[in-house]
Amino acid sequence: MSNSKKFKTREVFISNIAIGANNPIRIQSMTNTKTEDIDATVAQILALENEGCEIARVTVQGKKQAYALEHIKNALVKKNSKIPIVADIHFYPPAAYIAADFVDKIRINPGNFAEKRAVFKETILTEIEYQDELKKAEEKLVLLIDKLKKNKVALRIGVNHGSLSDRIMTRYGNTIKGMVESAIEYANILIKHDFHNIVFSMKSSSSFITIEAYRALVEKMLKLGWDYPLHLGVTEAGDKDDGIIKSSVGIGALLLDGIGDTIRVSLTEDPTKEIEPAKKLVKLCSNRSKKQTTQFSDNSYLIKSISNRKTLLAIKTTKEDNITTLRDDKLNLIDIFYLENYKNPKEILEFIKNLKNLKKTIISKLDIEDTTKIYSLKSYPKNSDKRFVLEITSKDDYEKIKNLSPLFIIYKPLNSNIEKVREFRSFLQKNNLNIDVILNLEYIGSLDDIKILASSEIGLILYERLVTGILLETKEKSKENNSQINNLELSLNILQACNLKKYKTEFIACPSCGRTLFNIQKALQKIKEKTSHLPDLKIAVMGCIVNGPGEMQGSDFGYVGANTGKIDLYVNQKCIEKNIDEKDAVDKLILLMKKQGKWKEKINN
Repeated sequence: MSNSKKFKTREVFISNIAIGANNPIRIQSMTNTKTEDIDATVAQILALENEGCEIARVTVQGKKQAYALEHIKNALVKKNSKIPIVADIHFYPPAAYIAADFVDKIRINPGNFAEKRAVFKETILTEIEYQDELKKAEEKLVLLIDKLKKNKVALRIGVNHGSLSDRIMTRYGNTIKGMVESAIEYANILIKHDFHNIVFSMKSSSSFITIEAYRALVEKMLKLGWDYPLHLGVTEAGDKDDGIIKSSVGIGALLLDGIGDTIRVSLTEDPTKEIEPAKKLVKLCSNRSKKQTTQFSDNSYLIKSISNRKTLLAIKTTKEDNITTLRDDKLNLIDIFYLENYKNPKEILEFIKNLKNLKKTIISKLDIEDTTKIYSLKSYPKNSDKRFVLEITSKDDYEKIKNLSPLFIIYKPLNSNIEKVREFRSFLQKNNLNIDVILNLEYIGSLDDIKILASSEIGLILYERLVTGILLETKEKSKENNSQINNLELSLNILQACNLKKYKTEFIACPSCGRTLFNIQKALQKIKEKTSHLPDLKIAVMGCIVNGPGEMQGSDFGYVGANTGKIDLYVNQKCIEKNIDEKDAVDKLILLMKKQGKWKEKINN
């Protein structure tokens, strides 16, 4: 598959795999075995390669794991495997120096490679102190650069939101600007010492912060004249369904905008489960991005605030739907009800009455009492005082809108979704038409494809604030069946992944790796079973201290691996209970929620 990137990058080789330039977007994953367990790690790398993984990463905590890499590499060669290996380094630079003799790429986090990780306390550094700290980091980094050059090993500067260094935090705080400056500072050191096999990543557990961080880095690189490749990912995305949708919002939006050279879809699952959705994400976004403008999108729509945004959710409801049976707490999640295909409007009078009591907007093309009528540009009311909704497509003549005052517009692009929506928003802005737009997108295909493509396109559109709300229509079409997808559930999942509407507990969970000291997949499922009915909570499930507490920022509660089979529990990033036995930890977490006044009993439907 050819690469249709708009942000053109240089070519960097990871052993035999070239990334950047005109190469395909490469698929990566990471093992979750103990790296020192040679047989298990080799077996998992081979399983990943068999699924289509092109680059495999392993965790390297110390010298024991670093020296194990030689045996892993030799075993892979004996198996005729050529998959490049990446060493993931945190906290311990000597492990990187050793690993550079055996792997094809090193990943370091500037937040903890050679500096103190942030302790989230306000500190002030003078300019001299700041530069002295950076100089110390350079001294450690230079030792690695020499090895990288000698062995032709690439380096990924992997910045994570929430794990910035103390030095960066004193000047920029835990911000996107801090992420960008952290990456640029380390890259400047590499370039100063004539090392250019550089790859960047700017990950966050928030899809929108991820998009913003990568765009900010690209903007900075364009100013500097840099063209280093980008590895994309949303960190701690969660398990299969939530993780795929959240990753599609963050990664997909960037791919659609022509940004990215390699990707990893991080899931709290067996690593082999990450490969198929990653391949689908690349394929679907590559096909769509070819239909977009060849120019890199401008930043006129970039959001300035990730939170505190109101996004409307519209749902079409027909006689066949069971939406009329939903409880009020579910109905409250929907803002606009589009009624259609009711031959006998009397059937839904009680439903309409309930919606009116809930102060909902009800619209229809039918003549139904207590609803706002929907018109097209061919048949709009001449009475200027009449309230109405205007439904248009990308083939309509927009000029006719100038003299109309609809309550809002339902806009349906008929192809090239992103570009058509941008064009329509531009038309409204140029003509000073301050009209709310509900975007009506329709997808037909397999359930997995629809989830990925809808999340990617809607994620980018909502990130750029091009519309006020969404109206999603889908139809699953496969060899096995031809059925309707639950549009309400999919819409809510996408909006939740964008942090624009909360309807269930938000979980951030790392995918696990060789540092994880408990069964994180089992723990996450158990926690979800017991707490998914708490929409006001954000719970972090982290495998080790590398991902917590920093990267679980914003979480109300944290469940973090502390030692073998031992868990630490956090409230608002503060450790409350230490070294709890894994078998008791979930119950202790719920007890902690009750003590904090955050627990509610589950209401059965």
